[in-house]
Amino acid sequence: MFKSLLCSLALFCITACGGGSSPETSKDVITPTPPPAIYTGVFLDSAVEGLSYMTTSQDGKTNGSGEFAFQSDEQVTFSIGAIVLPTISAKLLLTPFDIFNTDDINNVQVVNLLRLLQSLDVDGDPSNGIQISDDAHQFAQGLTVDFNDDNFEGAVTELIAMSGSVNTQLISAQSAIDHFQLTLNQISNENISTCEKTHSMVGYSGFFETFHHNVAGKATIIDDCTIEITQFDYDGGGPEVYFYGAIDHNYDDSSAFAIGQKLSGQEFNNAEITIKLPQNKTLNDLTGLSVWCVDFNANFGQMTFTP
Repeated sequence: MFKSLLCSLALFCITACGGGSSPETSKDVITPTPPPAIYTGVFLDSAVEGLSYMTTSQDGKTNGSGEFAFQSDEQVTFSIGAIVLPTISAKLLLTPFDIFNTDDINNVQVVNLLRLLQSLDVDGDPSNGIQISDDAHQFAQGLTVDFNDDNFEGAVTELIAMSGSVNTQLISAQSAIDHFQLTLNQISNENISTCEKTHSMVGYSGFFETFHHNVAGKATIIDDCTIEITQFDYDGGGPEVYFYGAIDHNYDDSSAFAIGQKLSGQEFNNAEITIKLPQNKTLNDLTGLSVWCVDFNANFGQMTFTP
C-alpha cells in the first residue's frame, strides 16, 4: 500500500493526490502494511440473533445484538439454512431495506422477509429481539425461498412449524410492518450503538483543517467506539482515501489505522457520516483524524479532538 515516491512520479502524485511534498503530506519512508481492520455491523428488524453471515474474510452468526464482523469494502451474504438473501455491501447498520435495495416498507420482498424473521423468533416477541434457532437453520438446509413468490406463505409454513418458535404459522403482513416501523422510528430518533460511554474523550470534537480537495467538517466522539462526522465536504479526488486515526497526526506511522469505508470517488457536500473504530482499536489509539490518501501518504485535511 505504502509506496516510495520517486522523482519521476512526482507530477503524477500531485495530480492524483492534490498536493506537493511536505513533511506532513509525503515522505520517502516505507512503513509496514497494518493488518486489515475488522468492523462490527448490526442487522436490525429488531436485533436479529442467529442469522448466518459470510464475507470474504469473516463468517459466523449474528450475536444477541444483531452484530456481524466485516472488513472495509466487503460484501456480506446472510442466510438461514439454504435460504440465502441477496449479497450486499457490508456497512455498520443493515436492515431488510438494504437487502432488497428499497425504502418502501410495503415492498413485497421486504414484507415477506420481515414476516419470516419475526415468525422464526423463538419466543415470538420481536420487541425484545429476534432469535433464530439452530433448528430453523437445520430444517431450512434443503429449502430455497423466493421472497417475491405469491405462494411465499405456503413455502415457509412447515419451516416455521418446525423451527422451535412459539409461532406455528407465518405472522400477518401488517403485524410485521408495524413492528419494523417501530424499529425505524428508533433508528431515526436515536444513535443506535452497543458501545458504552465511559471513556474520558466522549464528547470531544474538532474541525478539519483543509489541506487539499476541499476537505472540511467537524468530528465528534459519540461513545467509546463511534465518531460522528458532520458538515463534511470532500471533492472525491485521490485514490485509496479513508478517514485515518493516529496519535499526534502521525498518519504515516504503522500504528495509524483506517476507520470506516473508502471515500475515494465519492463527493460529499455538508454530509453526515458515522464511523466505528475497528474491533482492535480504542479511543486511546488516536488524538485526531485525517482524510488520508493511503497510496501516496498524503494528508488532505486533519482535525484534533479537544474537550
